Amino acid sequence: MEYSVVDPDDLERVDDRPCDLRRLGEAAGLDNVAINRFDAEPGEQLPLAYHVHETQEEAFLVLSGTLHVETPEGALVVTEGSMFAAQPESPHRAYNPEDADESVSVLAIGAPSVDDVAPYEPDA
Repeated sequence: MEYSVVDPDDLERVDDRPCDLRRLGEAAGLDNVAINRFDAEPGEQLPLAYHVHETQEEAFLVLSGTLHVETPEGALVVTEGSMFAAQPESPHRAYNPEDADESVSVLAIGAPSVDDVAPYEPDA
């Protein structure tokens, strides 16, 4: 049996990201699910770009603040304590708008833990 206790504040920030990203699942040695904490100031987005996953399901649980998500079907507002979920092949871009009054903290969960992300062009 194996167990882990991970404090996100003990982890290094992931470089070259538009916000503060800490890879919790990786630190815990998890292979089948990706778990990340994102902290985004006003004007920052969580992923690197508007994107889509081929096979991964993805969920964002808002720990504090308000998350905004752009989709081809329109914009969504996800308040503290609520969760946004995207099924495979569902394009989305999560962000904290420039005019936001506070930062947003999000726990992101994706399964399976695969690198199947592709950029999405809304006008295409």
